[in-house]
Amino acid sequence: MDLRILVDASLASCAQPNKRLQPTAGEKIAGPGGQRMDVATVRELCRYNAWANSGMLETAERLTPEQFRSDVGGSFPSVQATLTHIMWAEWLWLERWTRGSATEVFSPQDFPSVLALANRWGQVQAAQTRFAETLTAEALQQVVRYTNLKGETWEYPLWRQVYHVVNHSGFHRGQVTNKLRQLGIAPRTTDFLNFCDEVR
Repeated sequence: MDLRILVDASLASCAQPNKRLQPTAGEKIAGPGGQRMDVATVRELCRYNAWANSGMLETAERLTPEQFRSDVGGSFPSVQATLTHIMWAEWLWLERWTRGSATEVFSPQDFPSVLALANRWGQVQAAQTRFAETLTAEALQQVVRYTNLKGETWEYPLWRQVYHVVNHSGFHRGQVTNKLRQLGIAPRTTDFLNFCDEVR
């Protein structure tokens, strides 16, 4: 499987937000810096996220199976576990946006190799792409309610949830980068401006 297919994805999914947001009547939903998040901006962020995920998977292919599963410490002990968490979170959020609150949790043991992980991630990204194609400015402002794995109900505008997803994946990619270096593998850069230069 060509891992670069992940670059074609337009959306991602993530972990739990830590603060409830309830817009008041008449509130203008704005993005960072007070600017409204439009469809083009959201899609660019999500294309970047897919590109960065692809880069992590390509680098992980250089690991031996033992290195891939090796416990090197951290909130998720291995490259395998951390990448599985990123993929699962992206799947989870997409489920929330399209089907309702999900309860399944992916196990790293279900993905014993980078190829197995990439195959499943490709399915998630394909579904994200289909979802992205339906996005409108109005849909991004709609408040989406969901129930998390603790049984708590939260609600946020869709664009804030998408923004959270991209940020969450980036946080955990940083952990993967650190683990790769501990294992003697030089990671590929995933800076946003590198994405802009590469896909221009």
